[in-house]
Amino acid sequence: MSLSKFFGFLFYLLGVCHAPLALAAAPAAAEKTLSVDDIRQKAQAIKDRRNLGDDIKNRIVAAYEESIDNLNEIERLEQQTKQLKTALNTLPVEIKQAARQIGESENQLKNRKPEKFSLFPADELEQRLLMEKTRLNDIDAEISRTETLVSELTNRPGAIRNRISEIKSKQTLVQQEQQRMATRNDEPLAEKEARQLLLETRARLFNVSLKALELENIASPQQLALQKNRLHVLGVRHEQGRLLLDDLENHLIERRQAEIEKAQTELAQAEKDAEGKHPLIQQATKENMAHSRLLQDIGKRMETFKAHNAEIERRSKQIESDFQRAEQRISLAGLSPVLGNLLREQRRNLPRRADFDALVDEIQNEIALTSLALFELDEARAALFDINHALMQRIQAADLASLDDTAKLRLRTELRMLLSDQKELVIRLSAIDSDYARMLGDVDFNLQQMLTSADKFAAYLDERLLWVPSAPVVDADFGKQLARSLWWFSYPANWLKTVTDLGRGALDHPIWLPLLLALVIAYWRLRLSVKTALTDALEKNRQSPHATGFADLLMILTGNVMLSLRLPLMMIALAWLLDLNRAAHVFTHAVADGLWAASLPAAVLQLAHRLFKPGGAVYILFNWQAFAVRLVYRRLRWLRHLVIVCVFIVTMTASDLFSEHSHSLGRVALITLMASLSWVLHGFAHPIHGLARTFYAHSNGWFTRLRHVWYLMAVLPPLVVIGFAVAGYYQSALELHDKLMQSIWLLIATIALHALALRWLAISRRRLVLQNVRQKRRHGETAVTSLDGSVPPVDDNLHDIGKISQQTSKLLATTLVVMLIIGVWMIWHDILPAFSVFDRIALWHVGELVDGKMVEHPVTLTSLLLCLVGAALTTILVRNFPALVDLLLAGKFAIAAGSRYALIQLVRYLLIVIAFLMITNELGGSWEKVQWLVAALSVGLGFGLQEIFANMVSGIILLFERPIRVGDTVTIGDVTGRVSRIQMRATHIVDWDSKELIVPNKQFITDRLVNWTLTDTITRLTLPVGVAYGSNPEQVERVLKDVVRSCDKVLTDPEPVVHFVSLGESSLDFTVYVYVRELGDRLPTTTELYKRICEGLKREGIEIPYPQRDVHIRSIADGIMHKQGWAT
Repeated sequence: MSLSKFFGFLFYLLGVCHAPLALAAAPAAAEKTLSVDDIRQKAQAIKDRRNLGDDIKNRIVAAYEESIDNLNEIERLEQQTKQLKTALNTLPVEIKQAARQIGESENQLKNRKPEKFSLFPADELEQRLLMEKTRLNDIDAEISRTETLVSELTNRPGAIRNRISEIKSKQTLVQQEQQRMATRNDEPLAEKEARQLLLETRARLFNVSLKALELENIASPQQLALQKNRLHVLGVRHEQGRLLLDDLENHLIERRQAEIEKAQTELAQAEKDAEGKHPLIQQATKENMAHSRLLQDIGKRMETFKAHNAEIERRSKQIESDFQRAEQRISLAGLSPVLGNLLREQRRNLPRRADFDALVDEIQNEIALTSLALFELDEARAALFDINHALMQRIQAADLASLDDTAKLRLRTELRMLLSDQKELVIRLSAIDSDYARMLGDVDFNLQQMLTSADKFAAYLDERLLWVPSAPVVDADFGKQLARSLWWFSYPANWLKTVTDLGRGALDHPIWLPLLLALVIAYWRLRLSVKTALTDALEKNRQSPHATGFADLLMILTGNVMLSLRLPLMMIALAWLLDLNRAAHVFTHAVADGLWAASLPAAVLQLAHRLFKPGGAVYILFNWQAFAVRLVYRRLRWLRHLVIVCVFIVTMTASDLFSEHSHSLGRVALITLMASLSWVLHGFAHPIHGLARTFYAHSNGWFTRLRHVWYLMAVLPPLVVIGFAVAGYYQSALELHDKLMQSIWLLIATIALHALALRWLAISRRRLVLQNVRQKRRHGETAVTSLDGSVPPVDDNLHDIGKISQQTSKLLATTLVVMLIIGVWMIWHDILPAFSVFDRIALWHVGELVDGKMVEHPVTLTSLLLCLVGAALTTILVRNFPALVDLLLAGKFAIAAGSRYALIQLVRYLLIVIAFLMITNELGGSWEKVQWLVAALSVGLGFGLQEIFANMVSGIILLFERPIRVGDTVTIGDVTGRVSRIQMRATHIVDWDSKELIVPNKQFITDRLVNWTLTDTITRLTLPVGVAYGSNPEQVERVLKDVVRSCDKVLTDPEPVVHFVSLGESSLDFTVYVYVRELGDRLPTTTELYKRICEGLKREGIEIPYPQRDVHIRSIADGIMHKQGWAT
């Protein structure tokens, strides 16, 4: 090997080894050689080449386009880097300037002097007031933007660190990709070149990004300091503007009040001067006085609502500030126990919408009254626009004949002055009413903003505070804390103070104690009479269960409620007397709170204990099994006392002043309560020994197969609350305890409603059975033969008891399950994020025009789920509505089958329309948005489906006009039968062959219709009878009349008629006209009459002739007679 080849090989190895370094240094060269325009030209050249496949072209062009984007981003970052370098030099100066502005602004605020607004006219002050409000709103917007910027700059260092780490990882990947590109030769040269350029621009972009981030990280603290200083300056300026605005508003109010008082004084003097003057002067003076009083009254109301507005703005800003600080603290340091307790206190102090319902109603009422007053003032201003015209109208309406010319002139002069004053008063009153209406709008807007912010803050806290510890974990020292709390709870001095406060409260309000004693005596006497009546009612029901109506059931339950209120009423009375003494000791107020809280479970448990006594109301009235009644009664016998004591202690120690005792004694009471509740629920829900064991034994459905799941769902929640309490999450345990107890009360209420509904259904079914029995007796026990001898259908007035029971049971179960689900969701959705997360999933947004502005509202997943639930409920209600109507009308109203069917169908259609409108509105639709679409579709469908629409409209007409009803016998065209159903498009008719014919509704409106049973079921039979020539007509008529009179089904009113109608070809023709009561009697009566007519005529010797035909032959062919043998 020669020396030159050897050095050439070494240079080759060096080139291969240092290829990555060359590629890394390539961006500088690329920057000099390639620009954005150059890359675009390369990309266009690739697009124009025809020797490359489409896939390769697309990859190369995509690489060039990404390279262009990288170069543009590099240019932007370089500009940002230059700005940051400049900012690093100017930021210290700006920070000093901002600090100096802070000092100057604070000095201006400290040394501010009130302006002399009295030197300016009211109009200028009104204009300035609007300008200052606008300026203050601009400052508020700037403060909001600056606070957002401060929050971003506070979190920016962490984001920068994460971004730097991410970029360095990507840099490593780019270097690795460049190294692989240097050794690969398996791709086209053009694609390789584009790929190398892409990697070079990426590498350069990452380098520039790192430099920009490093500079931003250096400048970020100084930018944060600057923005904080600016925020401080804005806060001082906001305070200056607020004070100036308050001074300006107060001055305007004071000036208006002074003007009103001055005018009031002048008018009072004018009223005195007007005494004894002409009635026109007195009337005008009274009107001016009324306007002046209105001005004064509106001024006072404006002061009241101004105070409301100031308080609302203060609370709104406080809520927003607390919300922002809470978000910052939680994002920076997480939720600690100390912060959790602080946020819980803020959560308790948040305003609730229910507390402001009265103020909202008052504002809306004032807005309506002010709008009406402004309308009346506009009319008054129009009437007083021309003073001379108004003056002449009043003078012409008055009788001035008794006045001389001088008196008339004086009257005109005084009246003109009064009307001029009245015009000025009306103008001022209109202006102040406009200001008042604007103020009311501001108060309402600020109030809604405050409540919205409070709702958002409450939802934010509810989702996070559940997992924040609030008390020490139960450890070895817990026993000592519990001992101290027990000593505090049983300390005689505390209870002595409570007794003293009770006596002092009674003595300070002497009227209440005798009234309370009178109520106790009245209740005791009423209790004795109720107890006696209740015993008699239960004994009566035991002897004759079917004689007890639903009203008797409610009376028995009401009596049990009254007998169960002795202990709760005593607790409420003691708590009320303790609260009468406002200066009572804190221990006394804690006892009162505990009594108030324990009174509700005391009432419920006392009532349940009384109802579930062996032989009590539940066993007698609701037919519960004996083992179930005994099981519930045994548990309630000891649980009621334990629950009352535990709830009393938990609520009593829940005050912030007794937090130490709440974490020890209160926690023990809560654990005891939950453990007892879990034990009771274990007995109730046990799969083998529980309340549902009989149902489980005789059922094999999905509910039975999941019985162990129901058991765990009943037993575990109280144990979860115990776990929270033991682990130190005591406040969370209390919240879960409240939600769990609310869920249990909801379950108890649902069970009670289910039992009452089942009892009502049983009573209603019994009424329906009795109605069916009476209906069958009315129509007889035997079936009546139909027109052709077939058995007619069952009477439509008979109720299908089995179907009604099935439908009502399904409807009841669905209603109760939906009520239970909705109740559980309303109880738990503000705590469990799994429930509230649906409110944050926006499916689409809907625009709504509010006060001339387009406001967008989100349609969330919750709205969609509610619509689906509503649609399902509507479907179930519409399908089972007939059974509900039957139960509601059972034994109360006599309604025909056709009327009942029309009522059901119309209400069904109404329910569908209402549900459709509600669902459409919930999903963001409105009539304003879809009316043109509906109109266009109506026209199109009207032409394309006119027959269907005609039938649908005809169906509605049939239901309203009712020319036919369900059960009527009709003839339409060649179809005769009984109407079985009237639907939206067609009517179902069952003919006498039991074939169901579907007839479009349009035919009943446009074609000729015969309704045999519309107004009267009596129909006429026409029976033709022929007798032989030579018979005596009078004898025939007498026989026919005797036969008709002998038939029981023939009515005597209208009277039967027999007519001799014609001389037939072979008989004397008679027609018998008779009337029958029902359509079903026509064919049986016809058969019976014809049989009797034949017998009667035969008995009288009257012949019924055969039809005769005489044939006369005029001519015949020769030979026919001989051939046929007819020749004589």
